Amino acid sequence: MINPIAFATLLLAGLFGHFQPATAVGRACDPGSRPYSAWMTDSVIARQDAILSGKTEDDVSIVFKIGLFESTVIRLKEYYDADSCGKEDWHSYLLAGAESLIPRLLNLTGDIDAPMDVFATGEAIYHQYDRAHNATYKQVLDTLWQALNDRPRNSEGGFWFYKNYPNLSYLDESYPLSSFSSIWKTYFEPTNTTIADTLINDLDLLKNHCHHDDTGLIVHGYDASKSASWANATTGASPYVWDRALGWYHMALVDLLENADKNAVLSQTQRNDVYTKFYNLANTIINDADNATGCWWQVMEHGGQKGNYIETSGSSMFVYSLLKGARLGYLSGATPKGVGYTDAAHKCYNYLVDHVVSKEEDGTLGLDQTVSVCSLTTPTYEYYTSQPIDYNSVYGTAPFILASWEHEMFLSGDFP
Repeated sequence: MINPIAFATLLLAGLFGHFQPATAVGRACDPGSRPYSAWMTDSVIARQDAILSGKTEDDVSIVFKIGLFESTVIRLKEYYDADSCGKEDWHSYLLAGAESLIPRLLNLTGDIDAPMDVFATGEAIYHQYDRAHNATYKQVLDTLWQALNDRPRNSEGGFWFYKNYPNLSYLDESYPLSSFSSIWKTYFEPTNTTIADTLINDLDLLKNHCHHDDTGLIVHGYDASKSASWANATTGASPYVWDRALGWYHMALVDLLENADKNAVLSQTQRNDVYTKFYNLANTIINDADNATGCWWQVMEHGGQKGNYIETSGSSMFVYSLLKGARLGYLSGATPKGVGYTDAAHKCYNYLVDHVVSKEEDGTLGLDQTVSVCSLTTPTYEYYTSQPIDYNSVYGTAPFILASWEHEMFLSGDFP
């Protein structure tokens, strides 16, 4: 078996020196001012935070982080000219990151048994396949597709998030599932309606089991068997709303809407249902924003309580989803309570830039207040508020890049 660490080291040493960048596309950047999106992208690359290497091999979430960062940069370089906006080589890092994952992703059993995180890598792999049509990339995509179809599901057809946690479904799975399903249906099986049906069923189950009728927010996940000590006796729902889990769900909805409108990955009825979910949730998310900062607490619905704090990954995700929803016309004007959608997003974004982002001595950007990983093993309030806070976690920096990109498009007038 290939040693993934040695493989990644070889790639970093060789590809950066010999890989030919793609032809410049997108708008050039003014040398005198750097967009925060490009600056943070360069910072992640300079630290080698989003690649499988000796530094990251023990990170249980590295596969998700690489997939998230790669999909972020792929989008960014479709808007900006990577060669004038980036001081680092974005093209080579994308290739090296994708290649570093290949030994893991070609393990079918490993993909079936792994958390749903693994499907967040689909965009990174497809991007390289689209550029080179290398058979290995297609083999990886085929393996992921088989793994998705072979994964265990609950009695209602919802995916288990992780084989080791039978019958537990997490909001976290919505983003990788939606992303990979959209890629597969768009490029490989456009007439396969089962793909959309399976995806929509999973999104529906998460919403139906986990929805709080009083606030409109959605808790972290549910136990379909209702056997967990924390499971609601009627719905199986967990007790608390975790901001990043809800961020994954809201990002998945707005990205899925875009894919539905561009690539017809959903039927019209399904598209309208996703729109309703996205719109209603946008309003309830804004209702729960912190009055002072405009951002969101680690444990939503419990702002200001002891141990709770403004968390940057979920906050950045909401900024991204709200601004993208406004840019694409899914959100217009203000919430039913009179709060402007873009006003709410910009208030939080400005707080993040002014109070959470730091400029390091080496010229990179840092980001604080990102929670590490939260699961449904013991989802108490004390659990969520005591998990480690990671400085420069890709879970925070990648969504911040997306939020910055949307903010920059707004300032550039690229909004309807």
